[in-house]
Amino acid sequence: MIAASLAMALLATRAAADEDTDVVVFKNGDRLTGEMKSLDRGRLSFETDPTGTIDIEWDKVAYIRVDQDIQVQTESGVQYFGQIRMAKQEFKVVVDTADGPAELDSSQVVAMDPIDTGGFRALDVNVSVGYNFSKASNITQLNVGMDTEYRSVKRVLSADFASQLSNSDSSESSQRQSLEFNYTRLRPNRWLNDGGISFDANDELGLNLRTSLSAGGGRYLVQTNNSLFILKGGLKATRENNVDVPEDVNSLESYGTMTWEWYRYDTPELDWSTTLEVIPSLTESGRVRGEYDATLRWEIMTDFYWQLEYYYSYDNKPQTEDASSNDYGITTSLAYKF
Repeated sequence: MIAASLAMALLATRAAADEDTDVVVFKNGDRLTGEMKSLDRGRLSFETDPTGTIDIEWDKVAYIRVDQDIQVQTESGVQYFGQIRMAKQEFKVVVDTADGPAELDSSQVVAMDPIDTGGFRALDVNVSVGYNFSKASNITQLNVGMDTEYRSVKRVLSADFASQLSNSDSSESSQRQSLEFNYTRLRPNRWLNDGGISFDANDELGLNLRTSLSAGGGRYLVQTNNSLFILKGGLKATRENNVDVPEDVNSLESYGTMTWEWYRYDTPELDWSTTLEVIPSLTESGRVRGEYDATLRWEIMTDFYWQLEYYYSYDNKPQTEDASSNDYGITTSLAYKF
């Protein structure tokens, strides 16, 4: 029993030591030994005993060695599998693949993930709250949002919630709310399949509730360490409950979505994203809906942001007679990322 216990302790100690054999060398010559967790959006997640898990700007890393089986993805969408040996030149990544070593420029590497984890590599949660008040018009506006993303090597799960409530003495209170769940399956060469379900309510458009079930695909046309450009398209099955309309309206729609994201990690950290979605109906002749969102986030202290958002919703054939064909607005809020 004592020998077995000692053997198990020795194996556990060796396994723990093996986890701390990855090495990062910075441009200034500083060196870290620990465990590489992932590379995503220009940030290398690296864990050491003294610091815990920290984020390192990828362009500050001159050399890297990873003694784990790694999936490495480049800007062109090509993937490599194997351990990473220490390169002889700065800003090179050498992957020991089954076909031999592959040397890559580090600037071309946009993602790295341990293969044997099989689980999720990152959970990002962003919460934002904003409040505006004008004494002259006695208008108050409250907006609340929460975005979550759960990411693995081949899958992305996301949930997004947004709510805007407005009230004034001269008009009735109004609200605009949305909740969306989405699943994305990442394919080779930057292709993807995705599907989801969304719930929307908008008093300005006379919409009590719109429920949409979507399925489609697309591609990352651009994927670098500071930007993304994605095109997607597919079909939506939609049911609408509208103000003063006794029966729900069921329809089949197509959709096309364009998303551009740009981010900068130098101080101050900036994150810009914009999405345009065009939704022509396949069952209601001539009806077209559209959604546009643009968001700018500026880091004012660690993980704490000031956020500015513009939204625009359009429906050329609203189902309620007195409803407007468009709704738009600008919101400001404070956001926290954890």
